[in-house]
Order: sequence, then structure tokens, then C-alpha cells
Amino acid sequence: MTEPMHDVQPVTLSSQAFFILCRLYDGCYDELSKNEQVRELVESIGDMLLAGVETLEKQEIKPKTITFPLTVQQAFFLRRLIVELLASAPAGNDAKTTQWLQECLTALSGGGAKADAH
Repeated sequence: MTEPMHDVQPVTLSSQAFFILCRLYDGCYDELSKNEQVRELVESIGDMLLAGVETLEKQEIKPKTITFPLTVQQAFFLRRLIVELLASAPAGNDAKTTQWLQECLTALSGGGAKADAH
């Protein structure tokens, strides 16, 4: 599935929010990839996140923010996934994790990373 370049948007997150997003996605990847209708989309998001993690691991000094490209369809899919996760999270959920997931939602909605997200 090749998306036209005009459908790609840069998404910027704090490093910590990016890693939380990767961990969340890794945790549900197997289940999501079982669905034939979205398998290609799920795999393309997984490939992009994995490439971002591999790039970060090679850097001696870790950046405070990370910018990566997502198609509109990928961003929408990740937003829905995070909204569902936040809706089903227990009331006593870690406040910092919730804050990073909220940062992900804002960035995936086109709002970019918040400067106070650390």
C-alpha cells in the first residue's frame, strides 16, 4: 500500500511518549495483525515505529523529541487505538503514562508535541 506523499504528515512526540506509543503498539500488534482487513496498515505502522526505535538506539545522545512520518490513515488508526486504550484503562492508571498517551493523541491530531510534556 503506497500512499501519495501529500497524505503524509510529520508527527512530533517527546521521546518518552514515542516509546510509550511503541510499547502500546507492540502489546497489541499480534492481535491487530490477525484482522485481514487492516493487516497491511498494522504492519506498515509497525515497520515505521520499529525503524524509529532502531534509529534512536544508534544515537549516542537521545533527542528530546522525535518526528516521524505517518499517512493520514496510519495516524487515524493510532488515534483510535489510543482512545480505546484510554477509555478502557483502570481508574488508578499511571498519571504520567496517561499524560504521554494524551500527548500522542494531540500530536496524531495535528497538534504537535507539547513543550511541557517532560
